[in-house]
Amino acid sequence: MGAGARQRGAALVASLVFLLLLSLISSAGIQMSTLQERMAANSRQRHDGFQAAEAGLRRVEELLRSEVLNNRPLPAPCQAATCELAPQVLDLDAQGLAGIGWRQLEPDQSVNGVQLWYQVYSLGESLVPVKAPGEAPAHLYRIVVVGLSGNTRIVLESMYVLGGGI
Repeated sequence: MGAGARQRGAALVASLVFLLLLSLISSAGIQMSTLQERMAANSRQRHDGFQAAEAGLRRVEELLRSEVLNNRPLPAPCQAATCELAPQVLDLDAQGLAGIGWRQLEPDQSVNGVQLWYQVYSLGESLVPVKAPGEAPAHLYRIVVVGLSGNTRIVLESMYVLGGGI
């Protein structure tokens, strides 16, 4: 065999090595783009869950206010043990919140298909509510809303004050 035949074989090996390198680079690029797509989807799911939970929190505050204005019965004040959040609220593997006192908010357009659960705790009256509109004494409520969006769980709570002047 001549020198030309050996060179043609070397060109084949070099082109196969180059093709292998291009395949590895493209495979790594596909894996990176798949990972980034998953991260973006998780971020969107978390963002949607947070926005829905915050909208749910405002809806429950309005519901509580309307119950006071219409003289409907409100939750009795909780005692020390009953004011604690149940462990399944923070457990990501728990499906739903089928616990005592939890109510599900009816879905609407503002929640993007996120399941919303809420619970209202009456904390009793305060003679001097801090930075609260209205007159003293005021009634204090703790509102907890949990948003379930895919594998994301968002827990928000607020302290709500209803005074004599509402």
